Amino acid sequence: MEKRTPTLGVAIIVRNAASTIAKAIESVKFLAKQIVVIDTGSTDGTPVIATRLGAEVYHFTWTNDFSEARNHALRHMRTDWILSLDADETFDEESFLKEHALLYNQAVGGIQLNIINALSYDGGTQHSHSYTRLFRRDVRIRYTGSVHEQVAESIRTAGFTIAESCMQIYHYGYAEPSPEKVQRNLELLRKEREQHPNDVWLQYHLGLTEFAAGNLREAEQLLTPVLGSKQLSAEQQELAQIRAAQIALAHDHLLRVEQLLNFTSNDVHREGLRLFVLAAAKSIQQYFADALTLFTQPATMESHLVEQQHRAHAAASLQKVLAAQTPRTEYMRTTTSSGDDVWLGMFK
Repeated sequence: MEKRTPTLGVAIIVRNAASTIAKAIESVKFLAKQIVVIDTGSTDGTPVIATRLGAEVYHFTWTNDFSEARNHALRHMRTDWILSLDADETFDEESFLKEHALLYNQAVGGIQLNIINALSYDGGTQHSHSYTRLFRRDVRIRYTGSVHEQVAESIRTAGFTIAESCMQIYHYGYAEPSPEKVQRNLELLRKEREQHPNDVWLQYHLGLTEFAAGNLREAEQLLTPVLGSKQLSAEQQELAQIRAAQIALAHDHLLRVEQLLNFTSNDVHREGLRLFVLAAAKSIQQYFADALTLFTQPATMESHLVEQQHRAHAAASLQKVLAAQTPRTEYMRTTTSSGDDVWLGMFK
């Protein structure tokens, strides 16, 4: 007897996403049997666009909790599998077709997808991470967490495994940083941490968000206690140490910078950022040759987490100083005088 083909549905939470929702829906409409859009209060015509493209649109009163909104979407799903997609993302159809056989595996309840974050809309600068975005429709599988909502825990609790895959989602939300989005996440994370003060994962994400908002003191207070925590992945531990080092650099705590960055990352992008921060510290200490070596390392030059225009400018300035063979404190102080803000501003 031939196996029935598992059906795929897509759930999208939106608010004022008129500029991106069509692209998101178009990327899945040939794969999905059902597309559910949960609108949380759009005023820009997003629901109309989604409806015209064949999506089922349901309205949901925003409660400052992404898990509630996503779980509301799950109640409307009728397919075997559900893909969770954001309005500023697109799903790679080809990568799905290569590994769609995973949907037939009865032991698998969730599938990790590679989220490719574009740091510019032309796709020229990217970094990626994996996340469980594709999962079975099962009453036991639900989201938890008001901001960085997760579904993996409930999948495992239900007795399923989570499979890795090469399926890809392209995320464009970082290409145009939104202060409003950062502030919204700050408010939600702060509120959630009040309810779960001992949650290391939550403290880590709040620390990163405070850093993104420029609240360095708050970020330092949150990140320092979780450094080296076994509850964080290796990737998260490395990023926490790099962010803490950037904060130390902003405060001219240069020995602390070297202590925090005394590791090597297997990821070229994080390794490049680590070397870049070290190079900035070496420049401030007037170790110009060492700084230039770090600025021109292959990892530093390839990292998508480093603003390459600033890196190239810093390297060129150091080359001029070394060529003159008369490095002057005044010159480098002028170069780095905006000081902490300039060096900090070079990091993405």
